[in-house]
Amino acid sequence: MTTKEEVRQSINSRLKTAATTIEGGLTQDIIGSVSYELANIIDTKIDVILDNAFVSTADIEHLKIKGEELGLFQKEATNAIVVAKITNASPNTKLPDNFMAQTTDGIIFKNIEEKETDENGFLEFQMQCLTEGVIGNIKQGTLTEFCDEYEGFENAQITNENSGYNGFEEETTEEFRERILAYLRDDAANSNMADYSWWAKEVAGVKNVIVEDATEAGAGNVNVYISAVNNLEVSKELIASVKEKIQSEQIINANLNVLPLEYFKINITADIKLQEGFEKEAVEREFSALVENYLSKLPSLVSYLYISNLFFETEGIEDVSNYLINSKTESVEIEKLQIPIVGEIILNTVE
Repeated sequence: MTTKEEVRQSINSRLKTAATTIEGGLTQDIIGSVSYELANIIDTKIDVILDNAFVSTADIEHLKIKGEELGLFQKEATNAIVVAKITNASPNTKLPDNFMAQTTDGIIFKNIEEKETDENGFLEFQMQCLTEGVIGNIKQGTLTEFCDEYEGFENAQITNENSGYNGFEEETTEEFRERILAYLRDDAANSNMADYSWWAKEVAGVKNVIVEDATEAGAGNVNVYISAVNNLEVSKELIASVKEKIQSEQIINANLNVLPLEYFKINITADIKLQEGFEKEAVEREFSALVENYLSKLPSLVSYLYISNLFFETEGIEDVSNYLINSKTESVEIEKLQIPIVGEIILNTVE
């Protein structure tokens, strides 16, 4: 039954005076018109309108509006940086403004520094990926091709001795929602520790933040420790961006130190017996995902017993033995300025 018919029946059931219910009569023409309009209102999903009035249920467009009211904005994707090295170029040759290079997979980077080769034809400089996101965090040694022929670089070679960095995806709807809800819970407002945490988290690429006030950092000091999204290395550029953001917001003239949090790897080894029909690789991936989800909650104690339960939450594992965390059969304590992350997980299958 359509919404219109449901409304029509509801109206007819409430009629106080006798009236024909034959369609085409005056009464039913009026009721039909009213039913049609009411059905339209219902079908515009009043529930959705109500949902969008609340942070916990709003869609992304309305969430942006709610965030803007609080001075919070969805973090945009960023373009990765890579340090490129050129050898065997002509000496003392300036890089063209449109100088570009790419990986064998076609990930293109453009020069963002004005530099020239030295007397030996060597040059080290920064390039930025043309594509936003983690795709630009290329592996070491994969930047190998020039995108065009450039004067003075005809016989040159290019490479990257380190991975690309600072390429981050746009903040997801759920990540943005949680950041707004956490802000409302913490009620950051007056250059307190919560403020410093929120200012840092507004910078694209920042994941976890720990703030130390003067009682821990020393008189007149504030220490802000950060980790990066996807547990990437915290770059000097990310630190500089966080420092610039906080200094533009803070009211008090505190001495600000922005420092990286330490990643603490949790390595797990175990012998597992698989249930029939399951492959080791798939089981290992599911178990790793469960461990990663647990560690993302930043436990101060990585529980040996809790992780042992994760084995049996993993579909396909029948039994487990010889299970170790960081080579021990005990829980692992995490220091205040450490972030537990998934290290090496080795699951050996046994009969």
